[in-house]
Amino acid sequence: MSGDTIQLGPNQRLEIRTSTPEVLEMEAEWQPGSTEPPPHYHPNQDEHFEVLEGELTVVLDQDDRRTLRAGDAIDLPRNTVHRMWNTADTPTRASWRITPALKSEEMFRTIASGGREDFLEAYADEFRFPG
Repeated sequence: MSGDTIQLGPNQRLEIRTSTPEVLEMEAEWQPGSTEPPPHYHPNQDEHFEVLEGELTVVLDQDDRRTLRAGDAIDLPRNTVHRMWNTADTPTRASWRITPALKSEEMFRTIASGGREDFLEAYADEFRFPG
């Protein structure tokens, strides 16, 4: 739902801008000291990030580490193993687009509410761990 905010743990917040079956557009905010997430990929979705403020650390395919700063953007095609978080001392904001959206908004809401036992099965089209 446009304008809704989803709090993903203490250090990450998502504000929904557009949510349709074709696209989920959000503004994401990572607080300083955000937790490094596990490597993962999206088998049926492409992602686009543009840093609006601060710095975002991105690791692609386990060993390609990059620091994105305000104005930098990155496209993550489906099946790209990645992780990203804020390693800076200041908040980071980025625009984030997922295409197609599939059940991504529902998945984020599930994470925010504490998850569910069959999470990986329920969101296998949206989210997977490598291996």
